[in-house]
Amino acid sequence: MEKRNTSTFTPSLLGSCLGVIVSFALIALIISLSVIFGSKGETTSVRKNSVLHLRLEGIIPEKTGNTMDENAFLAIQDEAIGLQRLCNIIKHAETDSKIKGIFLENNSVTMGQATLYAISNQLKAFKESGKFIYSYADMHSQSSYFLCSVSDSMFLNPQGMVDLRGFGTMVPFLKNTLDKLGIKMEVFYAGDFKSASEPFRLDKMSDENKLQIKDFLNDMKALMLETIKTNRGLAPEQVNTIMNEYGGRSAKRALENKLVDKLCHRSTVDEIIKTKLGIEADKKIHFVSLENYNKSVKIKDSKSDNKIAVVYLEGEIAYGEDNKGVITKNKYGKVFTKILEDKEVKAVVLRVNSPGGDAFTSEVIWDYIEKVKAKGIPVVASMGDYAASGGYYISCGADYIYSQPNTLTGSIGVFAMFPNFSSLTRDKLDVNFDTVKTNDLAVALSPFHQLSEKEKNIMQESVLEIYDLFLNRVSTGRKLSLDSTKVIARGRVWTGSKAKTLGLVDELGGLEEAINKSKDLAKISEYSIVEYPGIKPDFLSELMRELDRGGEEEVIKHLATPEERKIYNFIQQSRKILTPNRVQTRLPFIPEFN
Repeated sequence: MEKRNTSTFTPSLLGSCLGVIVSFALIALIISLSVIFGSKGETTSVRKNSVLHLRLEGIIPEKTGNTMDENAFLAIQDEAIGLQRLCNIIKHAETDSKIKGIFLENNSVTMGQATLYAISNQLKAFKESGKFIYSYADMHSQSSYFLCSVSDSMFLNPQGMVDLRGFGTMVPFLKNTLDKLGIKMEVFYAGDFKSASEPFRLDKMSDENKLQIKDFLNDMKALMLETIKTNRGLAPEQVNTIMNEYGGRSAKRALENKLVDKLCHRSTVDEIIKTKLGIEADKKIHFVSLENYNKSVKIKDSKSDNKIAVVYLEGEIAYGEDNKGVITKNKYGKVFTKILEDKEVKAVVLRVNSPGGDAFTSEVIWDYIEKVKAKGIPVVASMGDYAASGGYYISCGADYIYSQPNTLTGSIGVFAMFPNFSSLTRDKLDVNFDTVKTNDLAVALSPFHQLSEKEKNIMQESVLEIYDLFLNRVSTGRKLSLDSTKVIARGRVWTGSKAKTLGLVDELGGLEEAINKSKDLAKISEYSIVEYPGIKPDFLSELMRELDRGGEEEVIKHLATPEERKIYNFIQQSRKILTPNRVQTRLPFIPEFN
């Protein structure tokens, strides 16, 4: 056996590994630069008699590219097109003489319900312009059907189905499992309906939680029934019966129940579209994808010294993470500071789509908004899928608030929670912790010992103090008495429709209505839009972030079924809920809709 010189082997191995890493980085950099510079000036021509082909199954953030779920590695994949840009593209297609119609092709969608509603309304406006909308699906999820019901004609695969079953949710409860492991969750909360901690302290939903979930699901169902009635002419009672009987479980039943217009394969739909366009059978339809049409559409903004700043506040509210799609004090501190220093900004619109998160950061952002108002600049809030808990905290001070009818908002409550491993370490693992301390609380709030009554009282007092502050922010911002605010708070989640009747929201509408309102409040006739935060591609930081996130990306890639993704999302939400030593204003859970 050959004797290896170990003194030179290790450095050689390390040098080789380092060389591979450096080579990989250089190759990646070269590829990235070639893609970036090669695409500069690239335009996509749209031919006459074209059809805009929309597949809306991917993630749709509020602002284009503002999502950590987008794979930006090597900058090869197109940016996730934001909701507002998407609506503007559809609006542009209304007057584009080259676009004759829209073809929707979805099986399922991942967007939230308010996003779904906004796109549906924009598609309805497109259809009212006199152009056609056709849709095809191998099978429709409920949300996909809601979106595509706006079509003039709906085509379904003969072996397909329409998964129309109504709204429901299942929440896993972990308390019994934690008890068996010897883990106790120490929970402190304010608000009877603040149920984010329930899976860790109860073995089933509280009556309050069931009540709020049932109410907002019924509101969402009512909106869906009304939308299907308008789009398809089906009475709400008829659709309700279809949901109860699962009347879309086969293509044949879906057709019999008038959920769709024709059963056929995709190739047949192409023939129908050719006839509609007057194209010969042996010719191809010129379909234009959303991504390509996005590259060709240049929407000119009016040039004016009067600026309306649209600030997109989407994602979790966190203390330290400065990632895309996350709301942090550092990132948005810079945004609002820039706005305050810009003398041309005459109004600010907050586009909020957040389930909440860190209470401290929520207060910091609220304070920046107050500084904007103190300068005489009107602030209008526009709510997306969620503007709940911390998301409502940062909205409540606005001069005027818009939401969609199916926005989830409110959840005015506070909680803090961390694990107690003392039984696990002592009884299960036979590990004992001993301490030496100079003062009573020197090792307080440790996960390895039972909390004293003094520690529990301190934590509960802290939670109640923040809750009282939250109530005051809402009471002052919405011009409600403190007593009436307490009645509608208590951590309860409301839909936008209910929130309007309660005074938490001023009017139902979207971002466009909010911008128009801000213009009126600022008393300006002409304006230009400036959007925040800026999304700047940074190859090296994206490369390192993607490498760092590789483990998580690998997990997500292998989650094939909706059930697996729901479990994964629950774990991710739980991880964020268990952020140590942070009091949180967070939505009880983020519901997912089929």
